[in-house]
Amino acid sequence: MQTYSIADLEKLSGIKSHTIRIWEKRYNIVSPERSDTNIRAYNDDQLKKILNISFLINNGLKISKIASLSLDELSSKVISLTSNSASFEAQINDFVICSLQFDEPLFNRTYNSLRKDYSLSYVYENVFIPTLRRIGALWSSGELFPAQEHFLSNLIKQKFYHAIEAVDSPVKKNKKAYLFLPPWEDHDFALLYSNMILKENGFDIVNVGKTISFDSILQCIEKIKPDILFTTFIVGQKVTLLQKFCDDLHNHSNTKLFFAGNPDLLRLVNTHGKVFYKLDEFDRFFSNSSLN
Repeated sequence: MQTYSIADLEKLSGIKSHTIRIWEKRYNIVSPERSDTNIRAYNDDQLKKILNISFLINNGLKISKIASLSLDELSSKVISLTSNSASFEAQINDFVICSLQFDEPLFNRTYNSLRKDYSLSYVYENVFIPTLRRIGALWSSGELFPAQEHFLSNLIKQKFYHAIEAVDSPVKKNKKAYLFLPPWEDHDFALLYSNMILKENGFDIVNVGKTISFDSILQCIEKIKPDILFTTFIVGQKVTLLQKFCDDLHNHSNTKLFFAGNPDLLRLVNTHGKVFYKLDEFDRFFSNSSLN
């Protein structure tokens, strides 16, 4: 079982360390282990309790009321508020804990519960993306190591792979979409999402993921002869590099170009194609467009 410092709890929950100490003393919210030098150490269950308390506090409950709840009552209250709210903070917390603890059963329980009411597209935009942003912040601040983020990312990708394989679109456009990443990119969630949506809308998909070089992109275009190209800008790069990439694509192919990803990067360049800043823009466009 992993242990956390009080500073870890503050970063993960947003509750100040000073406040947690007061709650421990006044309400016995959690009882951490202590080292010989009186340093607090919290376990996985205590982290989850603090995250649930943070969720309830953010939803207007008073700590004095929360402190009187048993663990089962606390969990029931969180579930009740979640089901009656547009917020997915509780599920995001569960996915963060899943990542920290390498807990696949927790991931599947949380995901399957969400999928009873929401599509994968909706879950991706409203739950997975905020979760990945939070995980990314924890990674960059050193609060978790890369394998923990990769574990969660791979579980999410498995859901996309399954959804893509299961698509059986009644519509056939007889159009081919070539999906790829620029040479410097590793983040392929947007490709998986676009793969699913385009396949649902009757496109034949060639998704090569990460591409080794620009020359290999051009080789694929020549071989595949696609009707559209789709790629993403996620990782920060020099504007000159981004612009050169867009210019080279435009100059070496007459195929329609489509881009998505980080809006701040995309607004800095002339892509020579259509840019999607939101998922629903992408969905609506390819649901309604014949691309003629």
